[in-house]
Amino acid sequence: MNFKDAKLSHQLTFEGAWPSAVAFIDDDRLVAGNRDGEIYAWDLTADPLELTEKQEKNNDLKDRPANSNPVLKLDGHNNGITHLATADGGKTLISASLDHTIALWDTTASPSGEGEAVLDIAQRRRLIKRDGSNEEEVLSQPGIKISTQQPAHLLHAHSDWVLGCGLSANGQRLLTGDDAGTSVLWDLPGRKEMRRWQAHPMAGVVSTALSADGKIAFISEYRASRGSFDRPPAQAKLYSTDDGEMLVDLLVVKFPDVKERDNSYGYGTKWSKWVGRGFVTSAFSPDGKVLAVGMGGEIGDAQVHLIDVESGKEIRTVSKHQYGVCDVQFTADGQHLLTSGRDTTLKVIQVSDGKELATLGKPRGGQFKDWFSAIAISPAGNKIAVADIGGMVNVWNV
Repeated sequence: MNFKDAKLSHQLTFEGAWPSAVAFIDDDRLVAGNRDGEIYAWDLTADPLELTEKQEKNNDLKDRPANSNPVLKLDGHNNGITHLATADGGKTLISASLDHTIALWDTTASPSGEGEAVLDIAQRRRLIKRDGSNEEEVLSQPGIKISTQQPAHLLHAHSDWVLGCGLSANGQRLLTGDDAGTSVLWDLPGRKEMRRWQAHPMAGVVSTALSADGKIAFISEYRASRGSFDRPPAQAKLYSTDDGEMLVDLLVVKFPDVKERDNSYGYGTKWSKWVGRGFVTSAFSPDGKVLAVGMGGEIGDAQVHLIDVESGKEIRTVSKHQYGVCDVQFTADGQHLLTSGRDTTLKVIQVSDGKELATLGKPRGGQFKDWFSAIAISPAGNKIAVADIGGMVNVWNV
């Protein structure tokens, strides 16, 4: 793949609350979810919409070369979508949400209903502000007609926001974690809980990941507070999923000289330089030998650490995203790592030596509105999608 020649093929409008998750069902179908709990699906082979003369003159739209309407709305969540993933060769879609549930969707099923979607609410508000149009009249205009679908199954085990969601590449196991510190390992085909881990009483789970075979779990915990002395210590640990036993404590390996580990007094300044505001994103390489963890939070230059899974030692630190890392994804061959951040860029890293091969997107200079919040790679590996909280889903051909 030649990432340097990547071409932006689609910028799909997703207005309202910002897009927070994205996944490919197959090479031509894409789904994305937002912070309102809405999930839409697009057909990437559809002809692009023709822009009106007014839209052509609108600076927010003129650079969108292939915008198209979604073809399906997935109704089942009432709060923000944090993760989307697919299993069974794209036949099952998994969505994790701030509404404490994980939904499973049958992507081969026919739509179950018909609804309406307002996709241009931000444009309407700009029109009101710019032209002084009648607010009630503009906002009450109907949206597009769209087919709808209900989830095939809901997984209930969490009592708080589901922030972590890791799927084994074989599609057999799912690991979810919530803001109350509970991580749950699921037998995905059986739709049942296998085991759970409980975090530090004052910490929440911010990311989870599973090795390709589902045998090793990674769980990252974090909870910020005002004082560096009274917040619980960050945690980043590898576990055996067969017996639940801890295999490696990454922070013990990184900071062997620290004696007291049950609180962050005198310790926070050390681990925070490595963890940032928590490892908010994590992923195993396809061969299970490397773990990528990304520093999150409102920090200066956040980076991604590549960890040797067997020893827990840091191999190297790669990439760099101003204000925080948002997502990390390995390519199917394991040769490249894609990282995205709050600086509105997606970076392509060569895993073997840490070399940065390409940067897609460019910083827009807005710390609190310009994140590339999530990454997806198509099954064939020839498309990359990014959820852009500016109100778009960007798709590149590589």
